[in-house]
Amino acid sequence: MQNAYKPVVFQRHTYQLRAILIERQPWFVAHDFARLINARRPYRLPKRMDPEQKRALILEYASGMREEVEAISESGAYKALYRFWHPEHRHIAKWLSDEVLPTLHDTQHTPDTNPQRAFMTWANQRIGVIKWQGEIWIARRDLPTLLAAQDDWALRDAPSWRSI
Repeated sequence: MQNAYKPVVFQRHTYQLRAILIERQPWFVAHDFARLINARRPYRLPKRMDPEQKRALILEYASGMREEVEAISESGAYKALYRFWHPEHRHIAKWLSDEVLPTLHDTQHTPDTNPQRAFMTWANQRIGVIKWQGEIWIARRDLPTLLAAQDDWALRDAPSWRSI
């Protein structure tokens, strides 16, 4: 039996857009997205997608009702915006990237279960780090930057990895 997913429902003007995350990748109900971009034949949208940009899935609602739908991936959504170009689609793309996707990712955020990329400032440089299991992990290639900071007299009194 296929997994059932609980959708997150977004509203733009009078249209709803149901979305879910599968393995941290956003998927949108194809019919909702087609109506949002005012496609003439919403049922045809999944047919215009590449095989990896569409999938059938089951949505489960709070009432217990289940519904089988076709969904398109994030890349499929942007492909549809480009293919059915209209000036309003620029605003839809901005809405997707600024509101929908961050909100969707926040719904499944569980702290410290997966490594997360971050940046720290050290010796007036940004260094990419990984936060995982309550620790900060630094790439080996960035160690010379940290070690060189101890050679700078202005940074001698700053916190150091050596004094931790």
